[in-house]
Amino acid sequence: MLVFSSERLTKKSLAMKPEIVNISFKFNLPTGLAVDSTENLYVVDSGNHRVLKFNKAGNQIIEWGNFGTKNGEFNFYEDMGTVCGIAIDSQDNIFVVDKGNYRIQKFDSDGNFLTSWGSKGLADGQFIRPIYAASDAQGHVFVTDDRNPIVQKFDNHGKFLLKWGSLGDKDGQFKHATGIAADSEGSIYISDYENERVQKFDNDGLFLASWTTGVSGKSGTPEAIAIDHSDRIYITDSDLNQVVVFDKTGTSIKKIRLARKGSPYGIAIDTEGNLYISDRQNDRVMKYKVLI
Repeated sequence: MLVFSSERLTKKSLAMKPEIVNISFKFNLPTGLAVDSTENLYVVDSGNHRVLKFNKAGNQIIEWGNFGTKNGEFNFYEDMGTVCGIAIDSQDNIFVVDKGNYRIQKFDSDGNFLTSWGSKGLADGQFIRPIYAASDAQGHVFVTDDRNPIVQKFDNHGKFLLKWGSLGDKDGQFKHATGIAADSEGSIYISDYENERVQKFDNDGLFLASWTTGVSGKSGTPEAIAIDHSDRIYITDSDLNQVVVFDKTGTSIKKIRLARKGSPYGIAIDTEGNLYISDRQNDRVMKYKVLI
């Protein structure tokens, strides 16, 4: 279900029970989220192997996809993880991580298929378990692969450009790279799940910084990442049932505890400061107003 909350998350309201003001849709394992330039929300409905598009009032506009291997079809259920990302570029092209088919599919904002790239393997441009994607202001597409500890960078049409990373816990290494996002300067932020940290890189993969995301002595397990118009970084943590907010230096701004126990995975934020969180456990997408 799509849940809209009229509550506002301020510095004094870090845990709250959302007031449900509209329920308009049932999901099956929602994961990846993204918002386009006109505030439409896209949801990867993993259990149904489709992408759903809603306007900002929560009304469904279109949907596309079903289980399969053809263009415009998806296999989101490659294993029980069922976490598949989605990204949008500045032209509102949609990039969907088709995990079980080991590829990225590109669509226009109406869901019309444009192109795809990728196959199973360890070579450049191939994937073992692609999971999240991001697009920067220049239209580059970055993809994490949580069974091959690298990040790959492509041009807007899928041409392989470069990669970085290796297995480990040192700077620039990963044990389980998941969420990824780009800020306004082109810096790339990556959730390093099993190392329980977020790493920051420049646009070509040069390591810049890292920090943990936990609270109250718990290190936390960062998942998806979203960045707002002020380059504040929002990170979901499914184990601690929270969203953590940082500035781009890694300084903690806020920890938002979600009132109802769930599995917050995907995250997106629009230009009006509305925060969307997919709760896979409860098959819902929540919308909050955030004040910082």
